[in-house]
Amino acid sequence: MLLPETSFTLQAPGLIALTGPNGAGKTTLLKTLAGRQLPSSGQCLIGNLTAYEFDPAFRAAVASLIDTPPMARDMTLNEQLMLVRLSWGDDDDEARFGAEQCLAQLTIPHLGDRFPYELSSGQLQLFALALTLSRPFEVLLLDEPERHLDAERVVALLALRISGGEVAVESSADEEHSESVVVSVAEASGDAAGEFDEPIESPMFVKPSQVGLVLRC
Repeated sequence: MLLPETSFTLQAPGLIALTGPNGAGKTTLLKTLAGRQLPSSGQCLIGNLTAYEFDPAFRAAVASLIDTPPMARDMTLNEQLMLVRLSWGDDDDEARFGAEQCLAQLTIPHLGDRFPYELSSGQLQLFALALTLSRPFEVLLLDEPERHLDAERVVALLALRISGGEVAVESSADEEHSESVVVSVAEASGDAAGEFDEPIESPMFVKPSQVGLVLRC
């Protein structure tokens, strides 16, 4: 068994931080939420959609950074971010502005004209985050996004995005980082409320709205 029986409900906007040692099943849970593997029993729903990565409606709702996303060696960071935004319906001006804004929010606007092979490991992780955040989504799944990074930068970025009404699920082996994320999001978005069928050992912040995530395994 890769993951013990798990059951919870999370409503938007909000964030849940999954913590635990390596091998605890955090990535397995995220892959299930991303529709990349089906639960052995029960169901996983995003809104009213079954988590299945080949469903176009599901792909439109869920963005994930679990593995390193594809990066074009011969395109600059700005060009690749613009391409992502154009593929999701932006016009040229919107795509250019959005790409520059995303890099600015990640405090790396000066890297826009560089190529991926020119980046450090930390800069590559930031660019991976930028690629993920450059598309629209209702649910965001992140597997240890703080790797190679200043944790405060990740905290600030997640607080900014969740205040816009999305749901985020983040895994981390660093409980101090996860608590920082949850506190910052709570301060940005107001009072917290959530519903779990059974207690799980992780800090959480959720706030009721209309878009929800339900897992029953």
